[in-house]
Parts: sequence; C-alpha cells; structure tokens
Amino acid sequence: MPTNCLKVRTVWFAPILLLLLTPSQATSQSNQFFARLEGSWQGEGKAFGMGARLQIKWEWVLEKKFLRLTLRNEMSTPNGQKQTFEGQAYYQSSAGDKSDAHWFDSRGVTFPIKAHVEGDALVALWGSPDKEEGKSTYRLIDDGTLEVVDTVKQKDGTWREFGRATLKRFQVG
Repeated sequence: MPTNCLKVRTVWFAPILLLLLTPSQATSQSNQFFARLEGSWQGEGKAFGMGARLQIKWEWVLEKKFLRLTLRNEMSTPNGQKQTFEGQAYYQSSAGDKSDAHWFDSRGVTFPIKAHVEGDALVALWGSPDKEEGKSTYRLIDDGTLEVVDTVKQKDGTWREFGRATLKRFQVG
C-alpha cells in the first residue's frame, strides 16, 4: 500500500477512534449545572417546623449516565426525639436545560421528577396529581453554598413551603 494512502487513512480514522474511546457526556445546560452540584453538602434548616440537619451528595453513577442525589434529613421533634428521612433520585439529562429523574425514599414512596435549570437553580417538580405534588429547588448561592427549598402543592393549587436549609460543600474522607 502506498505511504500516502496509509497517511490519509490514518488522518481520517484517528478522529473517529478518539470519539469512540472518549466517554460521551452531553454538554447540555443541565449537565453543566450538574457538574456544579456534584459533591457532598451539609447544613441546617427547618423541615415541617422542626430543626433539621440535611446531608446531600450529588454523584455520577452507572457509567456517568445518571447523577444520583442521596439525601438524609435528621429532624428534631420539640421533645428532643430524632426523626430521619432518606431518599435517592437518579437524574438523567434531556435536551437543553431539562432533566428527567425518579425518586425513591424511606417512606416506600417513588415518583417521577421533571426538572429544569433556572439560572443558578435546579427546579425539580415531583409527584403526580393523584398522589402528592411538590417542588424542590436547589439554588447555588456561590460555589460553596447551596440553598434547598421544598414546597408541596395544596388542593387549591398554591404552594406551601415545608423545608428550607442552607448547606455548605465539604470534602469527604
């Protein structure tokens, strides 16, 4: 085979090979925002009128196809008893600023999530009209501060806040 033909094939084949070997991850607006959320966060706030300590972790899982949110909320009742709520969601980017997810929690509840990016916030609409509907907003105040606000939809269509916390990014281990 002539040397020139080999060079042409190598020049043509090399970029394709690099594309196939490079992990593909869309650079959608939601994935760019997910990259900013990635990591471990903890802080305090209120949930259902009780003091709450919230820990969350955003991490890529399953060959970086999903961003998993792991949440643990330890609430203190007025008489000093602890109540713990845990949940996980698996987010997958769609086109542009949209994302679909599924939620699973320690109550045995699961529901779909439709999320979108609004500026410095991920707004997650969860549940269904026949069960319960809510909205969780994860707003980056800065690279090290995350505000989480949870609301539930009332029968009259209005939203009632039931949780709010300010979290700080921290390094695990």
